[in-house]
Amino acid sequence: MIKYKIEMNILKSTIKNNIWKIFLHRVFSSITFSGPIMVLFWFDNGLSLTEIMILQSLFALSVVVLEVPTGYFADMFGRKKALIIASIANATGIAFYSIGTNFWDFLTGEILMAVGVSFFSGTMSAFVYDTLQELGTEKSYQRIWGNISYYGMIALAVSSILGGFIAEINLRYTLFASIPFFAIAIPLMISLKEPKRKKMIISKGDTDEFLKIFKLVFIKNQKLKWIIIYSGIIYAFNQSALWLYQPYFQLSGLDIVYFGFVFASFQVVAAISSKYAYLIEKKLGEKYSLAVLLFLVAISYLLMHNFVYLFSFSFAFIQQFVRAFKMVVLTDYINKLTTSDIRATVLSLESLVSKMLYVIIIPIVGWFVDVYTLSQALLVLSITAFISWVVLLVIFNKRNIL
Repeated sequence: MIKYKIEMNILKSTIKNNIWKIFLHRVFSSITFSGPIMVLFWFDNGLSLTEIMILQSLFALSVVVLEVPTGYFADMFGRKKALIIASIANATGIAFYSIGTNFWDFLTGEILMAVGVSFFSGTMSAFVYDTLQELGTEKSYQRIWGNISYYGMIALAVSSILGGFIAEINLRYTLFASIPFFAIAIPLMISLKEPKRKKMIISKGDTDEFLKIFKLVFIKNQKLKWIIIYSGIIYAFNQSALWLYQPYFQLSGLDIVYFGFVFASFQVVAAISSKYAYLIEKKLGEKYSLAVLLFLVAISYLLMHNFVYLFSFSFAFIQQFVRAFKMVVLTDYINKLTTSDIRATVLSLESLVSKMLYVIIIPIVGWFVDVYTLSQALLVLSITAFISWVVLLVIFNKRNIL
């Protein structure tokens, strides 16, 4: 009996180590020095804004294609294996990107990183949730996941500032500098301990298990379906401005030397938002936590359109709050509405919906900027986001989602 208790304590200690390893992994994999100058790097290598938008659309499309199969792989063969593959793909992708010189080189790097993103998506949060569930502390998921996101964003903020200084020497060095940190993430994932969970069982000859999951999510569980759709719409609208930030900074008169500091401030706002998301959600409650997000996105674009001045980048802080709050709170809602045997697949479905909508929106945004103006594109984003918000609120009230 004593021996059994000792073994159980050792096992729990090993499982508990998963959390700090995930913390470290998020920090290392977030050290991206190239973020604030990436558009400039593409321009320096001969890409047009249209080509940049196409590149990002193809990246998102790759994630869409891979999203659910990789989540399904994680549920079938283990979350740890999926996380190891993801870390290797990301490290290889950024290494390939760092030596690329044209659209096709960069597309290869983007596809490799799409593999990494797809294997991470859903799997990482499911792995953390299952770890906490085995420890009997799953109620702390929002706080733990918020802190993991917080430290990742702080790392991204610091690396953004440093990236500005590295870019003054050479834009390409910002990519080279990230490689060692992405490489360190690989052994961290290898050292993880797979938590116990309900396994997905596939009967011999049963080839339609995924269709069963799809029906469960989109037909049987209406609340889960609409939260996934809502999450995807928020992501698509909120993420659409990402590649417009640098042109917007120039439009507002911000000197390039400050781009890194502004990107760092974005990460700090997002980091603080993710760290305290669980407290904000507790105060607002599920109904208002859901209802406010898309409205905030619409307001942020309207402000960016109407007030263009040196510090108008601060309106994008609203988008950073939405990004972080959604990441913590909506994944928790989805986790609670599903079971451990299919959790990674369901979270991957959520990410798939998000990326599909993003793939549709971003080329239109890029085209609108090229044909009209950046300011007009922001106004269109605001109006369409607001209309989508009103329509979704009507649907939610009709179906008692809120």
